[in-house]
Amino acid sequence: MPATTLDSLLQQVEDCAKNVDKDDHNLRRVLLEDIVGQGFTAFGLSDSVAPIAAQAQVIQGLAEKCMSSAFVTWSHRMTTEYVDRFGSEALRAAHLDELRSGTRVGSTALATALADKSGKELLPITFTEDAGTFEINGVIPWASNLYEDTLAVFAARNETTEERVVFAALLGQPGVSVKPAGELLALNATSSGTVKFEGLRLAANNVLTRDVDFFLGQMRPRFLVLQSAFCLGLSKASLKAVNASSGTLPFADDISRFEEELARLQGELNVLANDLNAYPAPANGLAPLAFLKLRLAAAELAQAITRIELATIGGRGYFSSSDTSRRIRESLFLSVQAPTEGSLRWEISQLAS
Repeated sequence: MPATTLDSLLQQVEDCAKNVDKDDHNLRRVLLEDIVGQGFTAFGLSDSVAPIAAQAQVIQGLAEKCMSSAFVTWSHRMTTEYVDRFGSEALRAAHLDELRSGTRVGSTALATALADKSGKELLPITFTEDAGTFEINGVIPWASNLYEDTLAVFAARNETTEERVVFAALLGQPGVSVKPAGELLALNATSSGTVKFEGLRLAANNVLTRDVDFFLGQMRPRFLVLQSAFCLGLSKASLKAVNASSGTLPFADDISRFEEELARLQGELNVLANDLNAYPAPANGLAPLAFLKLRLAAAELAQAITRIELATIGGRGYFSSSDTSRRIRESLFLSVQAPTEGSLRWEISQLAS
């Protein structure tokens, strides 16, 4: 169990939230020392007695205080699980303890793989294979936690056979370049940007899996549950601010509806998280439709509540340094984070038809 209590961690995160929102502040130390190093990303891993629901609780709590902190924690936590569940013996020996202890950062960079799987876009990263050595070329348009010593997980396809393979690679090696994202509306402290592979050579030990369907079947529900958790955390923080303001009367019906929807989605999150206690999940992973719908609804709720928060708080919420302004900008990110709102709507329509 963590030596630091969750309440103590959340207070630390809340205290530094305003600084995190500034360009010159970086979340690496907060992530690795305060969150990962204290054991708050170990819940639901293969040897954990605590379920994935406990990890969702941590990430939701972080998002109530600072969405940037919750987001980088989610990215690191999912990378840790990929290596934990699918890593080769050599890859696990080299990096799993580092990821779990907070001496190495993890980045999940699977947006292009998710779009490819849904049929929306073709996977742009390619590989060739020769005698057990892989050469990787292509671009990851967006990923976070991008440091020279980051371990990133991504997928690539063979243009001849159309096989898809999931890899793990360190970003500081030859054949990899990172272009920082530059000024963002929010989440400037997340070290986000574009990753380009030009002749990156990887050994067979860097392959997480060639069975991409099984990998996504097992990981996507967990991925989406934890994303939904930070969406609901942001909603809860914003709704709390609304209820504490003096301008709520004209928005009473909206607030009542938001409270009911937040309670409903929280219940769905709890149920779906509990469904993931068994691993591997039956039938090559749970059907993703319920998880996709939860993620979309949770993001839409956060955006709706933050708009009303600005209306109830008034002009002081319009200052860029206010918590209200920060939450509005954080909520807008949920439309573009993978899976994007467009990708979610596309995939839901395909599964529901």
